[in-house]
Amino acid sequence: MGGKKIPAAAIALCVITLIAGVALSGVYKLTEGRIAEQKLAEKAASYQEVCPDAVEFAYDDAITAKVDALNGEVYGTDFGKAYINEVIVGKDASGNVAGYVISAASGDGMDGNITMSVGIASDGTVTGISFTVLNETAGLGSLVGEDAFKSQFDGVKTDKFTLFKSGGASAPGEINGVSGATISSSAVVNAVNAAVDFFENDIQGGN
Repeated sequence: MGGKKIPAAAIALCVITLIAGVALSGVYKLTEGRIAEQKLAEKAASYQEVCPDAVEFAYDDAITAKVDALNGEVYGTDFGKAYINEVIVGKDASGNVAGYVISAASGDGMDGNITMSVGIASDGTVTGISFTVLNETAGLGSLVGEDAFKSQFDGVKTDKFTLFKSGGASAPGEINGVSGATISSSAVVNAVNAAVDFFENDIQGGN
């Protein structure tokens, strides 16, 4: 006796399911690739924003080794839950160092991690900050992403930025926090200070 025959309709359904699965897998991989490209483009735009004199960006093996040595752990003891993710060297058209971009993050945001690019010139002057991840509450915490707050860091050379929670900051290095968003403001200042500290001790001090 022969075995039972599989109905043609069932075979067709299996084939359709298989084709659909392969197609969906292809779409997922394509989408995943595009998301990765988009994130890379966003990071590149962030680098350029904070290091405008650079025409290209590259990694430095010695600096990357120092970042890797941190093992992804909280940086230092004076910056809350701050992290140093990576460092990119910006170079001008002649191949000279135009500045450094330090990707720093803080886990102390009101709504999760805040990640930013911190531009620092060779002499230690902060050339700007740009957010790559900012999940803070719309209308309050998200205001740290506005120029009114971010621009306070631009062109300032200091060992440590100081947050004024209730306003009143007037000197370079003093930062007026966003009213009603003290936690977000503090998280940003801590992450920037971690980047400055890493620059002074592991980049500038290491040369």
